[in-house]
Amino acid sequence: MAARRLILVLLVLLVLSSIVAALIPVERARNGDSTSSTTSTPSTAAEVPPPTGELVQRRVDAGAANPARIKLPLGSELQLTVSGDKRPDQVEIPVLGELENIDPDFPARFDLLLVEPGSFDVRLVEARRVIARIEVDGKSPG
Repeated sequence: MAARRLILVLLVLLVLSSIVAALIPVERARNGDSTSSTTSTPSTAAEVPPPTGELVQRRVDAGAANPARIKLPLGSELQLTVSGDKRPDQVEIPVLGELENIDPDFPARFDLLLVEPGSFDVRLVEARRVIARIEVDGKSPG
């Protein structure tokens, strides 16, 4: 009997919350802009160059003694796989804001479009060491 009452109360709450959600007005842009914030403007599209490089697939061993060096031209896509060390950890590329878990049985995988020149460290978080360095040349190919 108590279970039936509980189900009835939950159903009433569900109906009431659905009605309230349907009656709340949708907030529009306050400045009167007719364009949506989800549409991209031409200036935004011009800032990020289209990928002009090549697809590069690399594998890095997290247990290697020396950091791997990966040199790429600007605009390349890098599919990086970091195979596990002896214990679980996290692989981080701090400048690019990338973080993936790694385990001896499950490698970390990154798919990166490199549109800015520079040098980017790939490091193990717990072990506090650099395992690779991605170097992106400032000149796009072609």
